[in-house]
Amino acid sequence: MGLVIDNIDMRETFKGLLEEKYFIDKSNIINDFNKLINRNSEKYVCITKPRRFGKTSIAAMLVMYYSKSIDSKEIFDKLKVSKGKSSDIIEKENEIKQYKEYQGKYHTIYLDLSKNVFSFETLDAFISSINNKLKIDIKKLYPNSEVLNEYDDDIVVNFQNLYLETEKKFILVIDEWDYIITNKEFSDKERNNYINFLKYLIKDNSFLAFAYMTGITPIAKKLSQSTLNCFREYTMLNDKKYFEYFGFTEEEVNKLCSKNKKLTFKDLESWYNGYKSYDGKKIFNTWSVIHALNSNIIENYWSQSGSFNELKRMINYDIVGVKEDILELINGNEIEIQLENYGVEDIRKVSEEEEHVKEIFYSKMVTFGYLTYYDGKISIPNEELKEEFIKALNDKKSDMQYFYNMIKNSDEMLEVTLHKNVKRMCEILDKSHMEKISPGDRLDHGNLKRVIDYSYFNARAKYDIKEESPDGHGRADVIFLPKEKNKVNEEIIIIELKVNSTAKKAINQIHQKKYYNNLKEKGYNGNVLLIGINYDQKEGKYSCMIEEYDINMKKLSTSESEAERKRRNEPESDGIYKRLRSSVVNPKKINL
Repeated sequence: MGLVIDNIDMRETFKGLLEEKYFIDKSNIINDFNKLINRNSEKYVCITKPRRFGKTSIAAMLVMYYSKSIDSKEIFDKLKVSKGKSSDIIEKENEIKQYKEYQGKYHTIYLDLSKNVFSFETLDAFISSINNKLKIDIKKLYPNSEVLNEYDDDIVVNFQNLYLETEKKFILVIDEWDYIITNKEFSDKERNNYINFLKYLIKDNSFLAFAYMTGITPIAKKLSQSTLNCFREYTMLNDKKYFEYFGFTEEEVNKLCSKNKKLTFKDLESWYNGYKSYDGKKIFNTWSVIHALNSNIIENYWSQSGSFNELKRMINYDIVGVKEDILELINGNEIEIQLENYGVEDIRKVSEEEEHVKEIFYSKMVTFGYLTYYDGKISIPNEELKEEFIKALNDKKSDMQYFYNMIKNSDEMLEVTLHKNVKRMCEILDKSHMEKISPGDRLDHGNLKRVIDYSYFNARAKYDIKEESPDGHGRADVIFLPKEKNKVNEEIIIIELKVNSTAKKAINQIHQKKYYNNLKEKGYNGNVLLIGINYDQKEGKYSCMIEEYDINMKKLSTSESEAERKRRNEPESDGIYKRLRSSVVNPKKINL
């Protein structure tokens, strides 16, 4: 065992994984890789996934299994790989045969291309340090080797000479392959030289029986078509073969929950689920699931594994339409878009003049694990990531911060609504975006609806929220239906919105369209709150009104704001405001 050959750290990493309470056996990937050994056109595999999806765990397992100087037979004989994976009997027998043949047969070369890299002033110095470690390993393994007598400054020459001397091929495992490029600490010239070094190390070298390379960022088109075209690449956007080995499947999470006894599958599902394979199978974030099970606490573990500043920077890129899309995604919607792989060649494509920059941007977010992509649509995978997006809105330099403030106040907004405190409702709505909207600005019905969406954002925890839902004889703006466990006693909320009208007219529309029809027949039994909200464009103020009914639509109470009383008492209010709107020259439109 050594520093580069049959890496001792990887042995200890995998042994540690085996001792964990919540270990999941992913060893069947070895059965897949064994079929590629020494196949020149297939023996190069690059798999890229977001951070904390088990990439290094797989790398450690490969080093442990293949390494000649690591005794691992007893360990792997107890794992799935030893029994084969195919449903075909003949194929399964061949897998078991290959398992025995390749276990401990090769020396492995393990390179973590992020480890301590920036303690070196140049890329050449970093590669030279690896070469020096290789020399130490050769001295231990082959103390009488001729390679040591004529040790070259070129690490590839040393591997070639060692292969010529021993006639033993290597398994190459590269971790964090993209780190040097994405961190941009080296010059453009050095990063280009780094790509050329990888090509020199890997491509068409007879001393390699198999090469596995992993990281976050894909190689992508141009490099894969030229410099590193030997690799078959599998990414978050394109992986039909190995997706089940990175992240946890639903079956695996159910198995882990049966060990835990305290957290249920349902507890974990909404927070850490949501990534999808090419065929729609759900994938969980391994890092977060394990931490939740170990602590018995459902919370956000994503931010503990790295900074969300990158997400904040991405959201604030000045790309047309992106900020509007982000708000739709945070609101739980999907967006249709055709994406291709984002890779290292796209890192410099941040200019709005670049063709397809929006597609590149979203591909990057899928690559980094901030979004998931399935069936031509992007979405935020789960509650954990949604929380990260909401945090990213809280940037004083961004015009998105007021949405963060609305979300932050949304718990209070629901509470005062349920208490029919219309005065406080109006105060919250007025304050939420007072710096964004000025008297005379044009706020249409669609933008007003977005304000309401975010003002009640956290209500999703207790309610199923239906927007533009076909109920009664029309489509209600927003209906809050209590979730199943609260269906009997919790209030139903129906909201109708108006601009330059009155909250009373909004409630009248609810009655005219009978948006509350059939609630009792659907199993709801709580009181019904009919809420009218009007925005006065001239004054830049809200007025609110609430009528409370029992489930049989017997009226119980009415509450209205002072602004609503004044508004309704103004004669011909609609006509006046229509004339006021027509007299405003080029009113500034608000994009919310």
